Amino acid sequence: MSKYLKQINYLYKRRRYLIYYFCNVCGSKYSLDEIVWNCSCGNYLSLITEGALKKDDIINERYSLWRYEKALPVKLESSTVTLYEGFTPLAKVNWKGIQTYFKLDYLMPSGSFKDRGTTVMINFLKKLGIKKIVEDSSGNAGASIAAYSAASNIECEIFVPESTSAGKLVQIRLYGAKVNLVPGNRDKVAIAAIAKSNIKEDVFYASHNWHPMFIEGTKTLAFEIWEQLGWDIPDNIVAPLGGGSSILGLYKGFEELLQAGEISHIPKLFGIQAQNCSPLYSMFQGNTKEFKASPTIAEGIALEKPIKANAIIEKIKASGGEVEIVTETEIADALTQAALIGYYIEPTTAAALAGVNRLLSFGKISNEEATVTILTGCGLKASDKISRIPGVFKDE
Repeated sequence: MSKYLKQINYLYKRRRYLIYYFCNVCGSKYSLDEIVWNCSCGNYLSLITEGALKKDDIINERYSLWRYEKALPVKLESSTVTLYEGFTPLAKVNWKGIQTYFKLDYLMPSGSFKDRGTTVMINFLKKLGIKKIVEDSSGNAGASIAAYSAASNIECEIFVPESTSAGKLVQIRLYGAKVNLVPGNRDKVAIAAIAKSNIKEDVFYASHNWHPMFIEGTKTLAFEIWEQLGWDIPDNIVAPLGGGSSILGLYKGFEELLQAGEISHIPKLFGIQAQNCSPLYSMFQGNTKEFKASPTIAEGIALEKPIKANAIIEKIKASGGEVEIVTETEIADALTQAALIGYYIEPTTAAALAGVNRLLSFGKISNEEATVTILTGCGLKASDKISRIPGVFKDE
């Protein structure tokens, strides 16, 4: 074997050892070239990565999340599909008399923050040679995955609840993906999608809630906030909370910056749930009874049984943050108030702003602290539902 091939072989073995999938239930490990989305024991997998991001690692000429390539398991190459996602504005906003920050992640190619995780996951699957995928979603993740599948020439089928906003359904179909409407809640939608992938061996279940690569993309939220605040971190970050991909990504991103010595601690993370569907709030309060959900206008976080529930609660507690709930009326009011200062967001995103109001009123965050709220989804996706919310128009 030549010296060059020996070196390549060594680097490959080293990478397999330092970067791998890990199951925190049974302890199983999987190499990255194995085509898996969960552990054989049924639990989800996490990605164990090498190294950590430092200021000098940032590629400044790239105005997308690929500026943080050093910290990503997928590299930007000629074959990589990108829609120039990420590096969204961090706006300083006067919110009801308080100076705060909005992270405008609804200004993504597909209109939601999900593009962060999708670009990493889909490019990784593309490199593995995956040609057909299925996914279940409340709408935004489905639209995002349909968009990147179209750009990657991957056949895509999306399973969504029958109640999904019409705008999201149009978007998914226009990308060329097949849409399957499923009666019932999100858990039944997931069951239907998994069943489809089990029936057809050549179809891979590319779930944003399950696949480890998705969090690798959402962790760039932390990198951007850190960079945009002048290499500093806020006191608090508030985000809508359903499956937890934003909260888990934020924690992992800040954890890597902490390991690199770039920050001194992780900001407090606050996850906001709709009161009508708040299993994680119930868990956070120590309630062990099974949660029964009711319909909510915040469809993007209407997940009754989050797969990574324990990990989400663990990370929020470790950050010193909390899980909070908001009512349907509070969500609708925040939606209107955001629009009246120029931000047209969907109800799911408005839940986070309603959460900011509650956290301030309860004294859990203060006017003097720096707080960033993640605006996750564009209102245009849900205009049909927004128009039917009682009292949302102040001129009526």
